[in-house]
Amino acid sequence: MGYNLGMLKINVNAKNTAAINTAMQNVKEMITSGSISRDSPIHIVLGAGTYREKVKYNLPNPIIIESAPGLTAKDCIIQADNCEAFHQGVENRAIFYFGPNVTNVTLKNFSIINTHNKSVIEGNTQADAGEALVWSSTTGTLMARGMSIEGRLNTLSLKGFSWFMGCHISGDMDFIYGEIDTALFEECEIHLRADNRGDYPGFAIKGQVLANKMGIVFLNSNFTADKRKKNEIYIYKTEGKGSATSAKNWDSVAFLNCKMSEYYNPELAWDDDMSLEIYPRGNAKSGIREYGTQIVSKTGKILETDTTRRNVKSYLLTESDYFADYASRYLILKDTPFANNAE
Repeated sequence: MGYNLGMLKINVNAKNTAAINTAMQNVKEMITSGSISRDSPIHIVLGAGTYREKVKYNLPNPIIIESAPGLTAKDCIIQADNCEAFHQGVENRAIFYFGPNVTNVTLKNFSIINTHNKSVIEGNTQADAGEALVWSSTTGTLMARGMSIEGRLNTLSLKGFSWFMGCHISGDMDFIYGEIDTALFEECEIHLRADNRGDYPGFAIKGQVLANKMGIVFLNSNFTADKRKKNEIYIYKTEGKGSATSAKNWDSVAFLNCKMSEYYNPELAWDDDMSLEIYPRGNAKSGIREYGTQIVSKTGKILETDTTRRNVKSYLLTESDYFADYASRYLILKDTPFANNAE
């Protein structure tokens, strides 16, 4: 383990037990002793291999965590089997948890995997919820590049502001969710995997973002899926709790020039056969909206997109809508803390 002056650099090795947690503890002790300040940047470099541990970080120091140069996400993996039945609370059942005190976090080129397989046979219960990554800061920023984040139920939990670039996110139920202001997924693969229990319905995104915010935006991203034998799979599922007076639980998601597997139901959004309220109705600024969607067959052929079957609450952005607010990452992120880095 080596330290550099200025930015604190820590090299960790997968051969060492609890290597990442040890590094985090060392950082905490150095802050307590005054060796570094609470705003000193931290740089953790992960060597190749599999780190079998659960990690928490809740310090204000800006931090970069990345695999060593030349490695990709598949070469460097943080993984464990964890869920609500094992450890209660989202902060305890995650593989990597970032707490409310964090400020600026950058993750590059490694994998975070919750290996838990669901065991409850009927339905999807809280006991099987197990995040791979939890971001709990409402004011800080999370930037992820070249990451692979994998789980099943509730893989990725987000608050506040996040930006994923060239990442792979996978799960089988509600695996992207949270009380989000703005989350941009740019050039990402969103994969709805087969349920380990058998043939069950599947949903990628669970809607519950903050009111009057940009919400969850997918730009030039690819939605892939494992086909179910009989049950349907949807890209989006409403909680049915949003309203004009609610501060959260809004249905606000945008799909911009995305490719979607033909395995997904063409309604796009599930509302339990209209028994649940989708709020707000899609419009140029919020709600369920899309532009330039392409449908991809199982052989990779681009099929005609039949938007006539979309959920009645969704909205097709016009060219004017698109070029006014969505045609670049800068437009999407201009009202967020990422604005200066998005040009």
